[in-house]
Amino acid sequence: MFGSNVGGQNPQLMVMSTTSLVDRLTSLENRLTLRDEELSRMLQQMLTNQQEILKLLKQEPCTTVDSAQPTPCTESFPTDGTQNPPGTRRCARYPPANSSPEQGSSPNANSAPAKIVGYPEPHNSDLYPRSCREIPDGMSGEETIYPSAGPTGPGEPLEVYCDQDFEDGGWIVIQNRFDGFVNFNRSWEKYRDGFGDIGTEYWIGLDEIHRLTVAVPHEIAFVAESFQGERRWARYSLFEIGGETDRYRLDKLGVYSGTLGDEFTYNKGMEFSTFDQDHDKFANVNCAMRTAAGWWHRSCTRINLNGMYGNESGVRFTYWLDWLHLQGLKRTRIMIREIKKRRK
Repeated sequence: MFGSNVGGQNPQLMVMSTTSLVDRLTSLENRLTLRDEELSRMLQQMLTNQQEILKLLKQEPCTTVDSAQPTPCTESFPTDGTQNPPGTRRCARYPPANSSPEQGSSPNANSAPAKIVGYPEPHNSDLYPRSCREIPDGMSGEETIYPSAGPTGPGEPLEVYCDQDFEDGGWIVIQNRFDGFVNFNRSWEKYRDGFGDIGTEYWIGLDEIHRLTVAVPHEIAFVAESFQGERRWARYSLFEIGGETDRYRLDKLGVYSGTLGDEFTYNKGMEFSTFDQDHDKFANVNCAMRTAAGWWHRSCTRINLNGMYGNESGVRFTYWLDWLHLQGLKRTRIMIREIKKRRK
């Protein structure tokens, strides 16, 4: 009987070893679960703190003003969501529309009521730049502008890419292409609302172009590069399009200058067309389908910067007819800029 276990293992020892291993694995699994829950709580707290910090950074500094001399109003940093450090109070970004600035309360009950100056007069372009012309650092990149900012508030923000290198800078990029990653053969809805990613290939949207150009006079510029590395440009001294009810008609186009050739004038007065909304003047032909691009087609167009990307030739590719005929282009950029700097 003893000899039968020679060279083998005791079954009782094996059961005990297996049970111990299972217990250890279960304990380890429980510890990992607790650690995961702890990490999840920490991450959630970090996100909450980050959101709070971003809110504080976006708030506009305000001041308390008494009859003697203005003094800074310290922003409050709650410790539990309700408390303020002694001697401080929350600062409103903008006073309520139907309230008087004297409605704020003073930390000292015996002192005169403090005034809240919620927005600089008449406008602070450093805090709320209305266009790329008012970006203080003067470097190309993604920016947030406030086109309708004024004494009553900043208005709706707009995320844009500012080109500060071409012709003294201040340009809002409304179209950008350089590698063909983004498909530009899009529907009416997409061209209206915009598509792509700012900073890469994108179209800003006809609604935004209309909102910008109808509010303040703008000029427009085109920059193109061939697959051989040659660059050329075109610039028009005025540019404005109508709203969606006018099918984003190219209402105004100024005087041409540049090296690409005056081809955009051919599209002046035309309504915008896409493959699902044909507004061109070519009978029995949908120019947007023919050129694979949304544009202000007439019959159809002499420039096709929203066409298919590639080092090939044809009416469906990106081209500027007067330069390289129908040869596809490597890079294209369309930009608009306020003609004059606004008063601060």
